[in-house]
Amino acid sequence: MSKTTAYSWTYLLCSIPSKWFYGVRAHANSLRHLPNGWSRTLGYLLLLVLLSGGCFFGTWSSIIEIWARSKTYTHGFVIVPISLWLIWSRRDYYLRLVPTVAYSPLLAVLAGGFLWLCGDLSHIVIIKQVAAVAMLVAGIWVVLGHTVTLSLSFPLLFLFFMVPMGEELIPALIEFTTTFTVKLIRLTGLPVYRDGHYFTLTSGSWSVIEACSGISYLIASVTLGFVFAYLNYSHYWKRILFMLLSVVVPIVANGFRAYMIVMIGHLSDMTLAVGVDHLVYGGVFFGVVMLLLFYLGSFWRDPPFTPIAIVPRKASVSSTPQQLAVSVLLLAGFGIWQPLAATLLDKQGQLALPAYVATQALGDWRQTADPKWLWEPKFPRAAEHSKAFYSDSHGNSVGLYYASFGKEEQGAELVNSENALVSAVESRRLRISATDTLAFALGQQTVTLNVTVLKENSGQVLVVMDSYQLSGEISNNRYWVKARQLVKHLSGDTSPELKLVLWVQPDNDDIASAKRLLTGFLTAWLKQQSI
Repeated sequence: MSKTTAYSWTYLLCSIPSKWFYGVRAHANSLRHLPNGWSRTLGYLLLLVLLSGGCFFGTWSSIIEIWARSKTYTHGFVIVPISLWLIWSRRDYYLRLVPTVAYSPLLAVLAGGFLWLCGDLSHIVIIKQVAAVAMLVAGIWVVLGHTVTLSLSFPLLFLFFMVPMGEELIPALIEFTTTFTVKLIRLTGLPVYRDGHYFTLTSGSWSVIEACSGISYLIASVTLGFVFAYLNYSHYWKRILFMLLSVVVPIVANGFRAYMIVMIGHLSDMTLAVGVDHLVYGGVFFGVVMLLLFYLGSFWRDPPFTPIAIVPRKASVSSTPQQLAVSVLLLAGFGIWQPLAATLLDKQGQLALPAYVATQALGDWRQTADPKWLWEPKFPRAAEHSKAFYSDSHGNSVGLYYASFGKEEQGAELVNSENALVSAVESRRLRISATDTLAFALGQQTVTLNVTVLKENSGQVLVVMDSYQLSGEISNNRYWVKARQLVKHLSGDTSPELKLVLWVQPDNDDIASAKRLLTGFLTAWLKQQSI
């Protein structure tokens, strides 16, 4: 290498840091000289983001953790960049607006904080995550004022897509997909037998599981539809209509996708679309459906956004004392909720099972030995649990199980999707054949229970009834239980919160008799305990 070439390379490498330094300094200078007080406002927005991250670090960490581990919510990593890009694309217009602090949105900050408190006390992560995002958006509203926030409403609302929500829809989506697929198969003229989310054709058996629910397609469609509507429509009714289509189309399309997969498998004698390849077919089909939706939506797009035609209302820049006062109020509005939640949760001690759980005799019923049925309830995360078997003079036996989760922790709550009757290991030999609810009057209250029929691979069945018992009331409504727990925790009430399970393995698979037996036992049990 010649000396001239070596000198050129050395000069180039040495000039990179200096060019980067002067480029950054030039951008910093341009930021310091932004019009309408935007330089100082951007600084307050940065402090607001740091405040939110510091006060609710655990909640933001839980959001990012779900993004990292779940393919369904990986899109969360690009939500903030997309929102910033949507703002940057119209920066010339926004810089003409004057950010002025607003005090009324502080009420929204407090409302979001109370919502976070409720989510923390009831251990509902998604409520805490929604509340954290809502408080951040409300804080931005406080710092920017009404006019600027209204103009930024779509990019700010887009931030709610950071929350990994939608799993609650999976059971309903599975049910819809199963029903839709079976009906199309029958319309095709093929005989099909359905048992829950399982169905059988002459060529083989199929089941609609979580991966087939279409939740990933739905979330992706809604997210992309939101951005498409914002960029292509200026009329709000068009945006809302397209976003509704972004919800309906993937749900229906997933039903057709499942039908096509089943038909491909059936017509190929179960050689195609029965393995990984059916995921590929489904992905390609979804991509085509989305392209068609966006293509059709483009025919009704509005003219491009023209900020020059919009003349913002004149306003005065907020003074430094005003912004400092708002900063102090925001600090208080964000900072009070963590200590308050810790104080209220500390009052919920490790609650032992009540004394009546250890009852040895109950009228005609007496405790008996374990009959060694093919299943029994197990909730490993329970703080304390009790299992007993009772038999009557006719030789009928029932199982009774109580579980207390005491001072609940995340993942070990009374109401939790992990508290399944059939574990993943047991699902290899047991499956849920049927589900129902049962309600009957007992004194001044109505007792409601879930009824589940479990079927073993050998064909033998069990009938299981389960519910929740709080402060003497029994209900199977998970939402009522969570609301009741929240009221208890806010008021400092420490009465027992229990999971109740009854089960029987009937002779001759007589499900109706098993239900009557369990109902009769529970009625006698509750009357004796004066519940």
